[in-house]
Amino acid sequence: MNRLKASPYFFPVVLLIIFIMNIVQSVGTELLVDEAYYWVYSQSMAFGYFDHPPLVSLYIWISDLFFLEELGVRFISGIGFIAMLLLVWNTIDHPKKAAYKPLFLLLFLSTALLNVYGFITVPDTPLLLFMALFLWAYKRYLQHRTLINSLIIALAMAGMLYSKYQGILVIFFVLISNIKVLRDPKIWLSGLVTILLFFPHLYWQYVNDFPSIRYHLFERASVASYQIEDTLLHFVNAVAIVGVTFVILYKAFFKGLKRPSLFHKGLNYIIIGFFIFFLLSSFRGHVQAQWLAPIMIPLILITFSYLIEHTRQIKLFNYLAMVNIIIIIFARILIANEGIIPVQLEFYGNKTWATHIKEQTKNVDKLFINSYQNASIYWFYAQEKPHYQKNFLGRKNQYGLLPSNEVFSSDSIAHITRVRDAYSKIGMKASGKDSIFVSFVKGYKSISKVEIKFMYPGSLDFNTEKINKVYVTVNNPYTYDLPNLDIALVFQNKKANEIYSIPLKKDFDSIQANSMMKTELIFDGNQIQSTDEFPFVGIGIKTSEKMELVKVSTLHNYKISQ
Repeated sequence: MNRLKASPYFFPVVLLIIFIMNIVQSVGTELLVDEAYYWVYSQSMAFGYFDHPPLVSLYIWISDLFFLEELGVRFISGIGFIAMLLLVWNTIDHPKKAAYKPLFLLLFLSTALLNVYGFITVPDTPLLLFMALFLWAYKRYLQHRTLINSLIIALAMAGMLYSKYQGILVIFFVLISNIKVLRDPKIWLSGLVTILLFFPHLYWQYVNDFPSIRYHLFERASVASYQIEDTLLHFVNAVAIVGVTFVILYKAFFKGLKRPSLFHKGLNYIIIGFFIFFLLSSFRGHVQAQWLAPIMIPLILITFSYLIEHTRQIKLFNYLAMVNIIIIIFARILIANEGIIPVQLEFYGNKTWATHIKEQTKNVDKLFINSYQNASIYWFYAQEKPHYQKNFLGRKNQYGLLPSNEVFSSDSIAHITRVRDAYSKIGMKASGKDSIFVSFVKGYKSISKVEIKFMYPGSLDFNTEKINKVYVTVNNPYTYDLPNLDIALVFQNKKANEIYSIPLKKDFDSIQANSMMKTELIFDGNQIQSTDEFPFVGIGIKTSEKMELVKVSTLHNYKISQ
């Protein structure tokens, strides 16, 4: 065994085995719903997308050139994982590292969340690759402040920014760990080159009215009051992304806080910075585990050197790492094989329901309501482009930027939702907790671009003991009239995901094509419920046939009097 470990072929053979395992996993595991959504990105290549920068779509576009189905989404991720591992290995310059190759591989491969990015394609996948390149180049720069190293840093920074906006945090935390680096003109050159490389995306944002910036900073849902569970979950996530080896990895981190190396200081700042940044974010809403993914690479770099210098810790680490490996292998088998456990995972059953819907809705336009994930899964597995439309519960997404997304009118349409109603004809289970129901609607006319707004948003004062009037403007931009519409006053709770509505009496039968009108709407105040539970109000439109709310005005605070 020792002879095998010392062989020059040990490292490349292990990497080849890892790559093959990830490819097999890629082929044998259905797509995550988010992967299907990013595949939709790749069907319309651009320098930007609603939620994320474009590098994830480039990964998929290149994979799709060579392979079909799931591997056509994930192939480049498998290659990128091996490249990331090699970059992390080459970042380490400890004089004894050659004797500890198996330890490094065990450390890298037992870090729980990191394994996932070898066979799935999400924005974090290229982010971690370019972060590894950035740290490798930054360490080389600290040793040799050459022009070529500063240009590699620029390439890596641009790659991180093109992967995920969190890349700016990596750059910022390393910069403040070594602010004196700004004295070097080559670092200013790195910044300038990064901006030039990233400019096409910035221009895309400008042309499209900065949709990503507005969404992430202002429109993204957040809770109106602090939930302690979100903060507690953040601490759980910091452990879960590592696994049971967290005992060793975080011990190594804390033991190394006072190391004088500028590079080590930068690693510490990344870990501390990400943890504090998303700790503060937890006061605003739910923080997802993968948002902490960038701290895994610094933890690996710190822990490897720590274990070499504290060899008595290696035995305990090996035991814990093997527990992690067993859990990871079991989890990877589970996600590739439906039926082993009774739980319905996100990887299960998507191809089946997509194929079933395609068979049951032949020669009919498909309109998905409020689930861009299900629309994306259908598009990928059915290889048939659907339409998508959000209602007040849905969030904005890439489908709103697709020019051919909206179906304006249709003689017959399959109306696909996650909510059963009287018109549902097909029901099935999908993605664990989502049910999908299909209705067939004749003479469909879209109303998604109809705008209805309060004329006096600052004076919404409703009285529970009398008839109330609401003054609104209604704009119909379509080339057809919209008859038989129902309009309602809509009340929402703090999470903006539950409603009740009050029907509004209107004095018109239809909204004429290409017209705007001012009107008053009337409702009985005794139908109003508690304002504590429903603190927001809006105006909604329902189609008479479907009775589904598809448009809500900007929400406003309101008062109730008696």
